[in-house]
Amino acid sequence: MRLLIAEEERKGIGMDYKLVAIDLDDTLLADDLQISERTVEAIKEAQDGGVRVVIATGRMHSSALPYAKLLGLKHELITYNGALVKRVGDNQTLYHQPISVELAREVTEVAQEYDLHINFYLDDLLYVNKAGAEADYYEEVAGIKPILITEGAADFLDRPSTKLLIIEDDRAKLEEVLAELTAKFGDLLTITTSKVNFIEIMGQQVCKGTTLANRSTELGIKAEEVIAIGDSYNDLEMIEYAGLGVAVGNAKDEIKEEANYITGSNNEEGVAQVIEKFIL
Repeated sequence: MRLLIAEEERKGIGMDYKLVAIDLDDTLLADDLQISERTVEAIKEAQDGGVRVVIATGRMHSSALPYAKLLGLKHELITYNGALVKRVGDNQTLYHQPISVELAREVTEVAQEYDLHINFYLDDLLYVNKAGAEADYYEEVAGIKPILITEGAADFLDRPSTKLLIIEDDRAKLEEVLAELTAKFGDLLTITTSKVNFIEIMGQQVCKGTTLANRSTELGIKAEEVIAIGDSYNDLEMIEYAGLGVAVGNAKDEIKEEANYITGSNNEEGVAQVIEKFIL
């Protein structure tokens, strides 16, 4: 952990935080995929006080947007682990860095050698290379109906994909694929994990932390004026970037080690606890 809790609390309380970036799944959302009324109210109070609240998620924009509207968010929505940023109000694209067609096809060929399920994201629509349990699970979590690719997946890719997502429940198989993809494409793509059965693949140097840092700089907000809250490896860079990096109680141990502060779990309204303690 970067700072002892006692020291962090002394430094963090009373700071004039201007932006709060919050991961969605397993952080803002409880296990039932709901946001508590307490958390909704805390976020609205923070916004009323002039704090910019931003969702930073691996989800598609169309999947995250209903939650942003529920919370009354007024500004940008960071999606696809930082590969796409759009404004909530007018849907204007502020930033988009997809994976090139060539690289997406090469990754797809590796994944298909292992007979894996792959999500493709083109123009904020979800395409999958096969039907089955993985597609059904993702649809249930994300609330987005997938479109089945009926031709060869690699040949289907005729334009850049915002992100690629591999889903595999066999942990040993997933780790083997992750190691191979990292060895082959680690210098060309950002490869990380979020849920235990997800491999997330984005363009080079694309991550929540970089996108959050760039957006904060554009807005004239310093890193020390930012709070970032998350639970998994795709949240690591933004937690490291923020002046107050927060891990929820259910976060991976490695994420907790890098956080300044550990709050309650996603089922204990951990996000609300942070906002109430450090902002309200």
